[in-house]
Amino acid sequence: MTAATDAPTDAPTVEPVEACPVCGAHDRRPLLPEVHAIGVVRCRACDLVHATGHYAATYLSESYYAARARQRESSTRPAARVSGRKRRNVELYDRLSGGRLGHPRAGARALDIGCDTGLLLDVLRELGYHTEGIERSPAGTQAQAAGHEVHALDIEATDLGLGRFDLITMTHVLEHLREPVRGLVWIRRHLAPGGLAVIEVPNWGDLLRPLWGRSFRPLELGDHISFFERATFTAALTRAGLEPEILWSAPQLGTSLAPSLLTAADLALGLRRRLGRSAQAPAVAGVAGKRLQSSNQGRRWQRLAGPLVVRGLDTLGSALGPWLEGVFGAHCSWGANLVVVARAHAA
Repeated sequence: MTAATDAPTDAPTVEPVEACPVCGAHDRRPLLPEVHAIGVVRCRACDLVHATGHYAATYLSESYYAARARQRESSTRPAARVSGRKRRNVELYDRLSGGRLGHPRAGARALDIGCDTGLLLDVLRELGYHTEGIERSPAGTQAQAAGHEVHALDIEATDLGLGRFDLITMTHVLEHLREPVRGLVWIRRHLAPGGLAVIEVPNWGDLLRPLWGRSFRPLELGDHISFFERATFTAALTRAGLEPEILWSAPQLGTSLAPSLLTAADLALGLRRRLGRSAQAPAVAGVAGKRLQSSNQGRRWQRLAGPLVVRGLDTLGSALGPWLEGVFGAHCSWGANLVVVARAHAA
């Protein structure tokens, strides 16, 4: 997740979202006020929560995602903690599928939409799948280098052509799409008979989200468009002809606390920078140097301490996750993420 910001430094073009991304209705109720042409509303027709605008695609590809790409290029692949997290994700998906995901038939094909550098595909390949991914960013080259077949296509615009898959995964991608139902229809059309789709999105019903307003990291306003809850996620799947077998939203320590801790750090660093700018600037080069050093220290904290916080919560969360699920249940409405295992409706 990237830090949520209300005012990008290079003033990106904001494209309005005038209709509900799921049902197309225009009647909506404001939830979070517009700042720099982006607010959050709830559709009165289907109840979906969505943004009122998003950054232009050119900005997202050339500036917003480019920073992430540069960060990846400076790191080794795979990072052990991220790879371990993907392995735990697949273990969860297998459990939710009743063990079917983890025991593929010979020659089974798996597709990960938004595969990034291919870490999830690595785990699926170990299980015996022939692995393919969809990734339009430069990160796809790393997935290709790891031996996965990668396609740079837009599932909102490109229909059939890749054949059918026994497993299609899409984690934290649906919320980015301008037409999420179209993306879900694409998945349905590419599922083999008996195939499974595993789709994960952030949960607008997250217990801690209201504490932070529009600063909450997982909102990523400007990039994320749709914010799903259990009911609206199920409705979007049904519109697309996908039948949920299980919709899981159990609370997890790491995914519940990490966004709030990192959001708090973002706000603290932002306040520190604003206080520094508001102070009178003496005409002394040494003072300016100290301010630059302070700014660099803030960025250094985000780069070094942030991953340590997430790693610590990952470790603790692995131990406490089953306990939390046992106490609150797999269908708890305020878990941080929604995970569905779905199949295509029978003809």
